[in-house]
Amino acid sequence: MSRSFRLFADIGGTNARFRLVDKSGPVSTKVLQVPEYTESLALLESAMKKLGCTEVTEIRIAVAGRVKDGRAALTNSALVFDAEALSKHLATEPVVILQNDLQAAAFGLPFLKDEDSFPLGKNRNKPDPTQPLALISVGTGLGISGYFPGEAENFVLATEGGHATLPATTDAELRIIQALAERFGHVSGERVLSGSGLVVLYEVMTRATAPNPANIVDGALKGDSIKIEVLNQFCGFIGSVAGNLALTYGAWGGVFLGGGIPPRFADFLVQSPFRERFEAKGRFRSDLQNVPTRLILRGDIALLGLAEAWHPTA
Repeated sequence: MSRSFRLFADIGGTNARFRLVDKSGPVSTKVLQVPEYTESLALLESAMKKLGCTEVTEIRIAVAGRVKDGRAALTNSALVFDAEALSKHLATEPVVILQNDLQAAAFGLPFLKDEDSFPLGKNRNKPDPTQPLALISVGTGLGISGYFPGEAENFVLATEGGHATLPATTDAELRIIQALAERFGHVSGERVLSGSGLVVLYEVMTRATAPNPANIVDGALKGDSIKIEVLNQFCGFIGSVAGNLALTYGAWGGVFLGGGIPPRFADFLVQSPFRERFEAKGRFRSDLQNVPTRLILRGDIALLGLAEAWHPTA
């Protein structure tokens, strides 16, 4: 092979996105379904085959799980990624596994174009990447990260903030969380703010069952009053968590909402309690009113972050 290729991978609980790049930029991109694979090696080999590449000089993987000593188990999947073992089997050096996929995605925030995101609420200010930015991602799980610009280099915080305790700010939310606590014990943000979490929220609020998140979203968009109430509550919880995140990180440059679920109801989200709950922080309401909130429309932001954070040099 005369060309030198690198492989970037964004591995979530449902989708695995792969991008092959050379020194000039992206060559091709493929999306695979994570549940179809039982081993990480098989997933990577399948991706390389579909990308038409048998060998690469470097692999950088962002995974939806905590990394320790170059090894990570996906939080919402049975797959385990081990950098040393993958490097040995694929004859590739180095194989780098990022702390989590949100770390890679946050690196991509400053590189989003205007058309890559959608404003949520009356605030139409453009995000300011010269100030800290926050990212909350609602998909198979709940991911949280922060981008902090620096003089020498930029820094991204890798966290497991999606597993922090979900706050209640109304009597209705307190009753919801109490019901969830009886069922699960600890009630994290991810317990509600995820695909499966939306179904659980529906069950708690209605004492009925829903087959899947799409059924709830579709019903709300078609005017089902009960499902509208559930989806509004879902959006309200997101707003509360996002506002807390803005204050915790000092993300005055903007807060981004990502993941596979929110783009399915972008217009609904604008009219929902999301922005009001984002700003409802007492004495800091006026400060948060100036912070833009944006819905990310690109599904490949983690790959964008990987490409921008680590430019090919050969």
